[in-house]
Amino acid sequence: MLIDQMFHRPEGAGAALAQVSYSLKGGGWGAVADQEYRYRPLVAPGGYHWCPQEDQQVLLLHTSDGDLCAGVPASAQALAPGEVSITGPTGSSIRLWADGTVTLTGPAGSSLHFAQDGTVTINGTTIPPTPKEA
Repeated sequence: MLIDQMFHRPEGAGAALAQVSYSLKGGGWGAVADQEYRYRPLVAPGGYHWCPQEDQQVLLLHTSDGDLCAGVPASAQALAPGEVSITGPTGSSIRLWADGTVTLTGPAGSSLHFAQDGTVTINGTTIPPTPKEA
């Protein structure tokens, strides 16, 4: 096989950013790029489930098996290598820090912080870990 044949894309293959035009409870959604796309499969990392939000941009992949939605544009600007942050539409979030710490933040700024050493902090009040019984 020649090199140029290895990288040949079938007609219509590629990717496009699309604007979500509607999103329904239960997972129905549609987006517009070069045409309108409706009810395409969603792809996300293992364990994640999501539904595109109206007015969000999504990445559509055009494959030989059909079109699918691979996610939304994201930024890793505030994350260290290996960290994960999941943010909901109202600003609530879950952050998995590189050192094993977990932080849950509510939309009004309330927080629950589980440190690697067993310390728990709730809205700025620290609760030390309970000593293990011998």
